[in-house]
This record gives sequence, C-alpha cells and structure tokens, in this order.
Amino acid sequence: MYKVLVADDVDPSGIKLLSEKKFLTIYKPGISNESIFSDYNDFNILVIRSIRKIDRAFLDKVNFKLIATCSKGTDHIDIKYASLKKIKVINAEEGNTVSAAEHTLALILNIYKGISISGNKIRKNKFSDTGFRRNELAGKTIGIIGYGKVGSKVGKICKAFGMKVLANDTDRSVIDKHRRIKFVKLKSLLEKSDIVTLHIPFNNKNSNFFSEEKFILLKNDCVFINTSRGGVVDEISLIKILKSKKIRYAGLDVFKNEPLINPEFIGLHNTLLTNHTAGKTEESRIRISKFIFGKISKIIE
Repeated sequence: MYKVLVADDVDPSGIKLLSEKKFLTIYKPGISNESIFSDYNDFNILVIRSIRKIDRAFLDKVNFKLIATCSKGTDHIDIKYASLKKIKVINAEEGNTVSAAEHTLALILNIYKGISISGNKIRKNKFSDTGFRRNELAGKTIGIIGYGKVGSKVGKICKAFGMKVLANDTDRSVIDKHRRIKFVKLKSLLEKSDIVTLHIPFNNKNSNFFSEEKFILLKNDCVFINTSRGGVVDEISLIKILKSKKIRYAGLDVFKNEPLINPEFIGLHNTLLTNHTAGKTEESRIRISKFIFGKISKIIE
C-alpha cells in the first residue's frame, strides 16, 4: 500500500481519485516540515503547494519517492537535488492557465479603465469622472514575453479585444505552434508595445530577467504586467522607473519577497497590486487537484 501525505490545503475532489485499496492518504494541511520528518518519514508520496519550500536540507531528511506540487511553478523545490536523490517531482502544467490569463487581463482592464480609482472616488462621495485616465484596449499593442500556455491564452483574449499582439519566446516549438502570431525580437517588442506582460518561469537563467536595460527600452506611457514570478523582475529598477513616471503603470501579482513585499510598491500611486492570486480560483483549485491526484494514480499504476 502506498502512503500519501497531503501536507498543504488542496481541494478534496482530487483525493477521491486515489483507490482506497492502493493508497493510505493522510490529510494534514499546514503541517510543519519538522513534523513531516518525525511523523511521516515512512510515506512514499508527498503532496504540497507552492507555499512550501523544499530545499536540499529537507530532501536529505525524507524518504519520499514522489513529490507532487499543486502548482504550475516548481521554483520552490530544488529540482536538481531531488533528481540526484531519485525523487520524482510532478506539477500541474495546465490547471491554472485560464485563471492566470484572465487575471492578467483583469489587471490590464482595471488600469486602462481606472476601475479601482473610480470605486475609491465613489466611496469618498466624489462622483466625478475627472482626474484620472480611461482608455480603450482596441487598437493597442500588447507584447507578450513567454508565449506558452498562459501567454498564448492572454494573446487569444487580447485578439478578441481588437488588440495587436506581439510575442517573444525562446522555444522553437512554441513559435512553430503559433504561426499566426507575430514573433519579434525582444528589443522590438519592448519598443513597440503599449502593454508588456511577462509569462516566463523563474529559474537561474531568468533571475532578474527584466532588468534596468529592458525597462529603459519600454515606450513612454507603457503598462507593465507580471503574473509569473517575482524573481524574474529587477524590482529596484521597476520602482525607479515607476517613480520617474516614464511608464504609466505596473500591475503586479507576484513579488520577490512574499508576503513581505518591498514597501516602496505600497507608496506608489501608479501600481495595481494583488497578492499572488492570478492562478488561484475555485475552478483552478478543483482542476489542479484532480490533475495532480490523477497523475499520481497513473504513475503508480
């Protein structure tokens, strides 16, 4: 019998997919890493979310053969060391694609239509449509960096809004798959886009990928969006360019130090901030759970 420890809060719908005859499943959301070492070291499978850090020290103390993360990203796990320890790691590649893409558009729409600003005016009994900008998305150019599952979904939605879509990706298979999309060099994308949105993974190669030199290339009045990972952006350079008002706004769902984000973001009036919720909806939670536990069941079979 395989023993499965579910160490973080996940939707129960997926757990039901595990056959009771094959799996002993223990649900302990929020359990500490120390308790995992001491109480569940004879378990074969660990199920977590991206909120839990799995580093070399953790991997040295456990005997899991499989770690499943209910997230698309895997940067919270030392994948290379897990491989050396012969621990298989699986993730949810597609579970939050729709949610993350929709959240990206929600940030853009909020910024372009001044929705949050308008709502705050009403709450202050200021029913006035002056003092803040509103613009249409139709005819604007969006530059999408990383045209994978989420990025391509964003592009599809933007096309429906009548926007012009430019894309940049280093994966030849992605470019070949989306032949109707205009792929351009990164420099050209940055110089021509009214909105730039990031959809790339965080890894050693992409750490601080969006650096000062890239921010300088952005069009004046550009809107910058990041719903991927905080570590792919040089936040000091972003804050600097926001303060200079060279770019219009930044819509950010992810940050380098979560939950203790750089306090300078809070004081800026040209930022729209959300708390790493782009891929987290009721629907994606269910979809990810079913995907992960279904994958576990297939691997064991």
